[in-house]
Amino acid sequence: MDNNKHDAKNTESEATPAIIAPSIITDDTPATSASSAETQSSKAKPQSTARKTTVSTRSSWAIRLGVLLALGLTVCCLGGGFMLYQQMQQQLLTQNQKNLALQEQLQQALLQPNQRISQLEQQQLNDAKTYQELSKLTEEQKQLQDRINKLAQRSPTHWMASEAEYLVNMAGRKLWLEKDPRTATDLLKSADETIAAMNNPALLPIRKALAKDIAATSSIKTTDIDGSVLALDTLIEQLDKLPLNRTDVEADAPQDTVITSDLNDWQSNLGKTWKALTEDFITIRHKTADAPALLAPEQQWYLVENIRHKLLQCQLALYRYDRASYHQSLMMARKWIQANFDIQDHKTVEAIAEIDKLATLELDPITVKSFAAKPLLLQLTSYGELTSLEGAPL
Repeated sequence: MDNNKHDAKNTESEATPAIIAPSIITDDTPATSASSAETQSSKAKPQSTARKTTVSTRSSWAIRLGVLLALGLTVCCLGGGFMLYQQMQQQLLTQNQKNLALQEQLQQALLQPNQRISQLEQQQLNDAKTYQELSKLTEEQKQLQDRINKLAQRSPTHWMASEAEYLVNMAGRKLWLEKDPRTATDLLKSADETIAAMNNPALLPIRKALAKDIAATSSIKTTDIDGSVLALDTLIEQLDKLPLNRTDVEADAPQDTVITSDLNDWQSNLGKTWKALTEDFITIRHKTADAPALLAPEQQWYLVENIRHKLLQCQLALYRYDRASYHQSLMMARKWIQANFDIQDHKTVEAIAEIDKLATLELDPITVKSFAAKPLLLQLTSYGELTSLEGAPL
């Protein structure tokens, strides 16, 4: 573009002297020279016009080329700027992601110390609890050692006190769990004999307590619970063999149905004839109010099961020493058997007799709640001696 401008300037410089030349002519120049100059100027005009046309054509192409170059440079600049903008955006996004990852790492790095602090605090609490438990165990161990030292200084007959305590514990089990006061009394007597064999006057309060416990258990009436339960089992098994009360209504007495030939008996003969005619169509039977209701065959199973259920309740009441429930269930079973079974049959008679025998069974509740000798024996086996406070009330 600069070259074109330089060429145009050279062309203009070359054409300029031809035009300016006439202005240099003075008055002293001859006329011929003036005419020749005019002739030359007329010849030089077409040449300058052509040169101007060429210069203008070259200038338009140069301008177009410059514009195209400017547009190209502009497009290139815009494209480069857009690409640069995209790269900057990508770098900014990458940097944001790195910042977020770094922030998460920092949060995790801060979280770990907090967790560690919490763990240390929890461990400190556990250590404190462990220290307290160790202190407690140490104290218990010291007490146990003191007890062992006391036991080592006891009389050689301490095993007899342990035996007496065991016998009293077994007596309690027999009395309250197995409901056997007779065996409980025997066990208490054996414990008293063991304490007496130790021949120690200081153990007199224990013997007094054992005597009191023996008197309380021996006063309880013994009841053969197992024998009564077995008798109820036998009675339950015989229920299916008892005959039901199916006694038919007694037949009416035979009546005279013979018709006489006497005319005076016409009323009787008429009644006999009418009765003979009606008996073929209608049968009337009279039933007294005292006769028991007849059971349908399918109802027999329900009756037997209800009686069996009542007898099972009697067994449960025996084990619980529940006197009221026992007698109530037994009397209900007896009532059902007597009302629905044949009381003339020997099996029914035996079942009712067995129920009456079981009804005479007495169930005395066990009022003894604990043994007075138990705490004294526990003190004797633990410390090897009795204190004056334990023996004073006796």
